Amino acid sequence: MLSSDDLTQTTDELVTGELQTGALERLPRILDRKSLVSERRQSILHQKQTTDALPNLTPDTPNAKVAWRQVMQLREENRRLRFDLDEAQTELQRLVADYKALQSEFEREASIIHNGHQQEVEHYQNLLSEATAERDRLREAQQQLEQRYQDLYHSFQETVDEEARKMVSEATKTLTLSPDSRPVLLQEMMETVESQVRRVEDKHLVEALYLKREVERMAGQMEQKQRELDQELQNLLSMQLTVREQAKLRMKVLHSRLHARWTVKSVSTTLGILALLIVLQFACLAFFHVQVGSNLSLSLITPIVVCVILALVLTTPINMIKHLYTGAPHKRRVKEDL
Repeated sequence: MLSSDDLTQTTDELVTGELQTGALERLPRILDRKSLVSERRQSILHQKQTTDALPNLTPDTPNAKVAWRQVMQLREENRRLRFDLDEAQTELQRLVADYKALQSEFEREASIIHNGHQQEVEHYQNLLSEATAERDRLREAQQQLEQRYQDLYHSFQETVDEEARKMVSEATKTLTLSPDSRPVLLQEMMETVESQVRRVEDKHLVEALYLKREVERMAGQMEQKQRELDQELQNLLSMQLTVREQAKLRMKVLHSRLHARWTVKSVSTTLGILALLIVLQFACLAFFHVQVGSNLSLSLITPIVVCVILALVLTTPINMIKHLYTGAPHKRRVKEDL
């Protein structure tokens, strides 16, 4: 397991590694600078080669002073560039050395971080195994305690039952030997039993009263429903009677209408037949050339006219008598109505 000092050292190493990582991020920019310096060195070498290839000038050459001055300036520039090149090479070597040092430092820090992480993993694994073992041990201890509690509880129950049995047997013996003197324990038991019996009786009484109220309520509901059913039955019977009366009235109206129609048809048919009879009589008399006087014609027509008038007059009273007769109560009709 890691101590607090080791954890602090590991944290410091992580911080240092982060700083070194920032330095490594600056390395690409340094390398870009190296490439620029290398290009500049190549250009300086090219200029040097060009300068070395120039011909030697003497003061006798035309414009020699100007050319000589330019050559001197170029040589000074060449020396300065060589000096810059040397400085750039020195800087490059220093940067390469720093890069290698940083790389080695980074590898060392990475190995330290990896080792620290591995140690932490091992530490947590050890803690987890210890916690698991402790949990198993506590579970076993709990099971043992529960088993012991159950044993003690059963033994206590057995002891209490045995003591109660002994006390009851002693009280029974004492009551048998001396019926007049009742033991205190037996009195308490009797009071307990009586209170229990009274409690049970009260409970049964309450239940009986509740059932009685429920039965009364249900009986009231049944009576109310019965009254509602009777009322509905009365309404239904009254509706049936109303419908029957309406049907009878409709039948009477239809019967009277049919009878009136039949009467009109029969009267019109009778009148037509009588008129046809008179016409045929006169036609036959005329066909057979029978001499008919006015008295004979009147004697033939008068009975027919009188009978027609009597039929028309007596039609209404006869119908009224028939209607009264059919409307009168008869035994067979009452049975049919029932």
